[in-house]
Amino acid sequence: MQVGTCSAAPSVAGTVVELDLADWQRQMAVSLTGTFLMSKAAVPAIAAAGGGSIVHIASQLGHVGVGRAVAYCAAKAGIIHLARLMAIDHAAEKIRVNSLSPGAVATDRLLRSWPTLEAADRGLGPLHLAGRIGQPDEIAAAAAFLVSDDSSFVTGTDLLVDGGYTAR
Repeated sequence: MQVGTCSAAPSVAGTVVELDLADWQRQMAVSLTGTFLMSKAAVPAIAAAGGGSIVHIASQLGHVGVGRAVAYCAAKAGIIHLARLMAIDHAAEKIRVNSLSPGAVATDRLLRSWPTLEAADRGLGPLHLAGRIGQPDEIAAAAAFLVSDDSSFVTGTDLLVDGGYTAR
């Protein structure tokens, strides 16, 4: 049995001084608590099925921060660590748990900050060693790998699919 999670992009920006507690709590609730609750519900079913794979969707920003995104970056780092801890706690149940951290991807989410995907690629592409933003099918392929038997020896790790963003 395989399960994947996805959490919402940041709805607000700010430093710890600027960010309202309610905005911090909403980001944590959606991203980190949502991932926790999905996992809490899924683990017993996966264990009963004889094992499987869980993939949490995090972000390259869980590894490296950007200014004024304190809640988002902290929540994504929490998701990465949650996957590691779950891998430790549920290995005996034959449950593999990993996280997947995309870089910027050509999705509607980018249109919250950019007028077009082409503008996002021009602005964000150079930040990635690949020289472009990612495509949804590239992230899907990585997730498919993590839930497949081809990754049977992969657990407790975070797969960065970020076009080299974090290598800089």
